[in-house]
Amino acid sequence: MTAIKTPATSPAQHHAALLVDIVRSRNSDRDQSHRTLIAAAEHTNALHQAIDPIRPTVGDEAQAVYATLGSALAAAYTLRLHCASAQHPVDLRIGIGTGEVRTVDADRHIQDGSAWWTAREAIDFITATAQQAHFAHLRMHVIDSRPEANSLTNPTLQLLDAQLSRMRPQPLGTLRHLLEGVSNQDAAAQLGISASANSQRVRQHHMHTMAEAITAL
Repeated sequence: MTAIKTPATSPAQHHAALLVDIVRSRNSDRDQSHRTLIAAAEHTNALHQAIDPIRPTVGDEAQAVYATLGSALAAAYTLRLHCASAQHPVDLRIGIGTGEVRTVDADRHIQDGSAWWTAREAIDFITATAQQAHFAHLRMHVIDSRPEANSLTNPTLQLLDAQLSRMRPQPLGTLRHLLEGVSNQDAAAQLGISASANSQRVRQHHMHTMAEAITAL
């Protein structure tokens, strides 16, 4: 009798799992939204080292795994701003959870663990809370299971969400370049505006303050 071979599993490790889905995806051009998300994922993966880089999973969702919460947050903002400032903007909600990540089946990219459960809880929290008029702008939430979790992480994310919700795609593109360390001159050239106009955007929307807050996270 031939023994049935079962997929090998790896030991669980503590990381940060990131889940992404597209807001109001059923009312959008699904093909175009997918192309925007793929381009943003490729751009983000090139800038931020990941244990498991951002990749689409099913429908309008994507996922990734990072070594630390900080690296997950950095990648999340790069991905979100790239999508929000694209020619065909896409609005994302992003949930991040810390905890164990276990590879169940490496060949099929199947993972499990508490980080994924908490990331899903974070997405569910955003979806439910954003249905309230006063919190309709919420797009990011973290559930940090570590003993050293910072209680100010989610309030800071909510303040940034409130500010980002007031910005149009063009200024969001300026903020993205600022966070990525692109010079004002080069950012203006890529955005098709003058350097002085780009500088004015930075001042008008208090982008240096926002960039410092995002970097501090």
